[in-house]
Amino acid sequence: MIKAVFFDMDGVLVDSEELSIEIGIRYFKERGYDARRENFLSHLGTGMSDFILGTASEIKAENVSVEDADRFYRFVYSKELESHPIAMKGAREVLENMREMGLKIAICSSAQRWKVEANISSLGLSPSFFDLVIAEDMIRRNKSNPDIYLLAAAMLGVDISDAVVFEDSPGGVLSGINAGLRTVALCTTMERAEAESSGATRVIENIDELSGIKDVLALEDYLFSLRNKDILYGASYVKASGQSVRAEDIARCITAAMRAREGAYAPYSGYKVGAALISASSGKIYVGSNIENSSYGATICAERNAVTTALTAEGGKLGIDLLVVASDDYPPAPPCALCLQVIAEFARRDTPVILVDTLGRRVEYRFEELLPHPFIFPSMRK
Repeated sequence: MIKAVFFDMDGVLVDSEELSIEIGIRYFKERGYDARRENFLSHLGTGMSDFILGTASEIKAENVSVEDADRFYRFVYSKELESHPIAMKGAREVLENMREMGLKIAICSSAQRWKVEANISSLGLSPSFFDLVIAEDMIRRNKSNPDIYLLAAAMLGVDISDAVVFEDSPGGVLSGINAGLRTVALCTTMERAEAESSGATRVIENIDELSGIKDVLALEDYLFSLRNKDILYGASYVKASGQSVRAEDIARCITAAMRAREGAYAPYSGYKVGAALISASSGKIYVGSNIENSSYGATICAERNAVTTALTAEGGKLGIDLLVVASDDYPPAPPCALCLQVIAEFARRDTPVILVDTLGRRVEYRFEELLPHPFIFPSMRK
């Protein structure tokens, strides 16, 4: 259960990323260099040193120092805040609701302390509102290292499993993941597709999504229950049932794949394969077996047979929560390349794929281990 919430600042609670980039462009321009927005993007959320020196390396800028950039930023940023409100919609309400819930709240930012405190002030709050405020001066290794979140957990005396991280950049998300925390990615800085592939436990659009939640159980359910949530499976979003794959589901799926194998039509090769999958939206199991043909090119693999059966029954929309493939050799045979490409349309990167032989020996993979880079048609990419 959630007991503590760790917030990155820029891009999560305040809309400061574009302002920071704009000031960065001005900084380099005054020194005779042409920096563009895209030069800064991969350095967001990793601290001033990487933000400036990493960008300088990209554009081949020389004689640039973090100290000089910090002085420039501090002066310009403070001036800009006087006329540019940057608080994210709903941010203060969410923080106040979490305080009312009794949750411990920490700011865990890679930025300099002066900037963190200026951002807190822009929310209409003071540092004392928070149980802990960590800035760049308190850590030796910045994000994407886990140090900042491990330090927050230790200082607040909370177990990693009871804390949640909110981040908006790939480096920040990786920092939370590396610390072993449930990490929520926001689509304020990252595109949805990038956030979905970041490894985050949950993806939301922005912090305002949580503004109406005033109960810890409701917060836990909203963030980490998949019930009735649209989840990206391959090329499309599927409304998940919320039923996680249990040991008994795996056992039933293995039994179903074994039975499907017995019904395979393989008079030419004699090689029988059965497949079974669990639908994310209905929780139902669908099976298929290989069907050979005198014209070998017309043969249908068990996996594709199961997919087409499920698609037809589910109304043309499918998300695969588990796939089992049964064959009579060991190690058990994985899906062929053609089947993997078809499955990629309907599986998540972490969808479990279990390969089993007729003696019950099995090997388990995540789908991305079998096909790390599937082709998704450009118009369908999320």
